[in-house]
Amino acid sequence: MSENACTAESEKTHVLKLEGCWTIERANELKDILLEAFWSGDHVVLDVAELEDADLSCLQLFCSAHRTFLRLGKRLAFDEKKSENFKRVVCGAGFRRNLGCHKDPRASCLWIGEWQS
Repeated sequence: MSENACTAESEKTHVLKLEGCWTIERANELKDILLEAFWSGDHVVLDVAELEDADLSCLQLFCSAHRTFLRLGKRLAFDEKKSENFKRVVCGAGFRRNLGCHKDPRASCLWIGEWQS
């Protein structure tokens, strides 16, 4: 596990806390961390409250992970608290949505919700 990622588990929820910078240079590391989280349980929460920076590669990996979770009946979601920097990245990249994609029958899209500061 990375020095900027840690996990905590409750009975049914696995929390993945991401801190620091998660940009293209660390995309493979993030992919591995998300895969590890996938195998850890059926419900994973991404805690990005301390995330300092992210880029499009990070957002795309979150989206891909979410689709993989959905396909296998698992749940991936963001914690309610998100860093202001992360909110800016999501909005600036155009990921904020009012409706999820057609691959999300449960309407659990990561990008729906409050993203404004």
